[in-house]
Amino acid sequence: MTHLVLALHFLALTAGAGSLGQAVMIWLRHRKTVIRHYALFLLSIWLILLALAVDRYGLNAGLAGSAALAAITWILQAAGGLLYIGASPFFYYSLMGLRMPRWSLALYLTIDALAVAVAIAYVASPGTILFGVVLNSLLFGMIGLGLVLIGFSLGRTADPVLRWALLVFLILSLAFFPLMWADAAIGWLPFLAGLSFLEGFAFPLYFLVLNCLSIAFGLRYLNRPAYSEAGRPTPFFLERFGITDREASVIGLLLEGASGKDIADKLYISAKTVENHVTNIYRKVGARNRVQLFRLIRANALEEPGA
Repeated sequence: MTHLVLALHFLALTAGAGSLGQAVMIWLRHRKTVIRHYALFLLSIWLILLALAVDRYGLNAGLAGSAALAAITWILQAAGGLLYIGASPFFYYSLMGLRMPRWSLALYLTIDALAVAVAIAYVASPGTILFGVVLNSLLFGMIGLGLVLIGFSLGRTADPVLRWALLVFLILSLAFFPLMWADAAIGWLPFLAGLSFLEGFAFPLYFLVLNCLSIAFGLRYLNRPAYSEAGRPTPFFLERFGITDREASVIGLLLEGASGKDIADKLYISAKTVENHVTNIYRKVGARNRVQLFRLIRANALEEPGA
């Protein structure tokens, strides 16, 4: 059984390396902001999985009490956990084309600072189980926040490929979340001892499925040119959705926050004509309103220099 769990870890690591490598190559080709955040997200879960694989290998090799093994495992786990806590909110927001509110940014920065403080405290006082529990709790809390954000935003996502990908990710994560929490907590919650036969399976199986799906997601959704650059729709976006020059002008003004009256005044057309253009734009891109249009374009924006 232990060898099967270890093999599952290595399969998941291989799939994770493939999805991470694919993300880097797509970013080098298209340079979209969301892809950079996506690559950091994939790297964080790969480091967490690597920590679990090293720990599992140590158990199989009879090195369970090794101080060196414990230190390596903790470094990898802390690096992955801290990177996930720091990077995942930006990935979720950029993936769904959302602007992060200031209060959310302040909350996430506070969580980041707390996680770093806990990691430093563990280094100063190794073996204190409380610090590991707190860091794992912060990690799972951040996962939970991400799932809530996706759940609330799912119906407002215009792109059908992204909508289905988010739905699959949500269902997959909700199915595995209790199992992963129990897997992580078996060692320090005695009442979970009856689930010891599941120990080690939940994380690698979840990451194996997630990374395989990530490769398909990268090919279907991320591997295409940006929809906007410097706040303006790109030629690729215009050609993909059959947007006319006049509609492109309307979209550019919409992205600037202009009202229908403002657009009519700037383009010297009637308010009714603006309304007709906006309706045609929504129909072509599959959006129901301005919010969905904004999210569709922002989620595929070209990375700005210096970002």
